[in-house]
Amino acid sequence: MTDINQEQYNKFTNLPLLSYNCISYLMENDELIWKLLKYNEAKAYSRADLTRAEKADLIYAGQENITDFRVFMDVGQDDSWLHESTVLRITPIELIPTNHIYGHVTMGFEVYSHYKINTLANYTTRIDTITQKLIEIFNGADITGVGRLYFDARQNRSKAIIIGTIPMKGRALIMCNHMLG
Repeated sequence: MTDINQEQYNKFTNLPLLSYNCISYLMENDELIWKLLKYNEAKAYSRADLTRAEKADLIYAGQENITDFRVFMDVGQDDSWLHESTVLRITPIELIPTNHIYGHVTMGFEVYSHYKINTLANYTTRIDTITQKLIEIFNGADITGVGRLYFDARQNRSKAIIIGTIPMKGRALIMCNHMLG
């Protein structure tokens, strides 16, 4: 029998859905990132916006040929991947229980781009453009199941750092929040 007087404990029950919920939010709130992921040419930013179905087709869900996809729910780039593409990986990278009820989640956003297609025709790079857009879209956003994400080093370990090696170099963006599990 359940004791209704027992304190509620954080079970982090939303953990398996955190990546998916961030990707769903991105699908509804951005167009540029999706174009830079889908199209490899230097003027990818000027292409038409993708439909929801086209965006969904870029999300990996366990299919056999991973190089057909651009958005993943795990960390790290396979060093054998030589396909000229840009990849976005979104995943929880750290859970810290603040106390028995509240917790702190660190979400990682990793962007990798093959060095041959990283530079865009407007004298910017895919890696920096996507990182900036991720900050713009997610900083302060209230994501279903995740809570309000923020990019604020005074409150957490938020940062953006260089990752990967040629041919797939990139940047990791780390954002955090406080959540009730």
